[in-house]
Amino acid sequence: MPKIRKDNKGRNLRPGETQRSDGNYMFVYMLGKKKKYIYDTDLAALRAKEKQLTKDADDGVRTQEAMKITLNDMFKVLMDTKLQLKASTRANYEYLWSSYIKDEPFANTPLPNIRKSDILTFYTKLLKKGFAINSLESINNLVHPALELAVDDDYIRKNPSKGVYRSLKSEGSGKPAKTRIALTKEQQKNFLRFISKSPMYSHWLPVMVVLLGTGLRVGECTGLTKNDVDLENNTISVNHNLIYRVIDGKADFHITTPKTASGTRTIPILYPEVAEQLRALIEVMDALYPEDLVMNGYHGFIFRNRSGYFLSAHNINRAIERISIAYNAEEMDQAELEDREPSLLPHFSVHNLRHTFCTRLCESTNDIKFIQQVMGHADFSTTMDIYTHITQENMKEKAEVIKGNLVLM
Repeated sequence: MPKIRKDNKGRNLRPGETQRSDGNYMFVYMLGKKKKYIYDTDLAALRAKEKQLTKDADDGVRTQEAMKITLNDMFKVLMDTKLQLKASTRANYEYLWSSYIKDEPFANTPLPNIRKSDILTFYTKLLKKGFAINSLESINNLVHPALELAVDDDYIRKNPSKGVYRSLKSEGSGKPAKTRIALTKEQQKNFLRFISKSPMYSHWLPVMVVLLGTGLRVGECTGLTKNDVDLENNTISVNHNLIYRVIDGKADFHITTPKTASGTRTIPILYPEVAEQLRALIEVMDALYPEDLVMNGYHGFIFRNRSGYFLSAHNINRAIERISIAYNAEEMDQAELEDREPSLLPHFSVHNLRHTFCTRLCESTNDIKFIQQVMGHADFSTTMDIYTHITQENMKEKAEVIKGNLVLM
């Protein structure tokens, strides 16, 4: 009969259990043909770990294998499975991971040791840094599937990120999403009229008119070619984007296709000014740009910078800022001369031109499906949210006007 081993407190030790000379406890077991060890300062705590090991083994959970695998490792595996991912999207995912997640302690911790509190602490830290809750979603959309893949591979029993983002969002944590800025009809007209009359900025008129008059995303607009514009039928075909991204360590322009099927669309030219600007620009393109730009089989790009190269969102945003400053300065001087309040432009970016177009569309029609198709929204709820917000704002304005004309007694 084998001798019963005891610890220094006289408690019987089970097979595989040992008390070391420093008083700590160790349990040795076999994983395949290899010996594995777990340790604890307390015998009861060690036995709880032994029990979990047995349960994991019975359930097929590969806990001990997972002790050599981190969240960073799982992200690499996840990216390797995304064969259809566009190069620009892949570069964006890798940038987000490298910038915000890669060096976090929990991302370098063995998978079984990641706790829900680790994810919650990390997300809360980002929110405290100024992340809007909608921006945090981009981070969660990387962390959650990487951990979900670990669950599917039986490395961990459950996903510690499950429900964390949703709970923070429902609590209203973090900065609220930025309010969408849409130019008023007056601001829109003032902006374009100033550009058209300005010797310094008039060359920006075509692209600003097209952006404001079509609602195209900036990459859809800057990527437009002559073949995409049908002035006979007054339509524009949207089938690709021109983007500026760092891909494979190199920053350059790239052509991508729309992310969703709804992004590929043919839209009507609703403003005659858009057709006029496109027609005028296409007629002088060959004289303005003798050298045709070609990328991924696309050529005849309509919008170029002064050097004849591709136009970027950054170029347009800088132009908007300079134009707005110049307009506001002139308008303030004029208002002072005329003894009136100045009609100033707010601070806005190129994306706000798209929202301005959508606002005008929502003010003109309640056909939500038509608005969705023109805007290229993948999700019907996106269109519905914008439409509801805009119509509610209009209702407030109308209510104020009506209130001033109503007398009950």
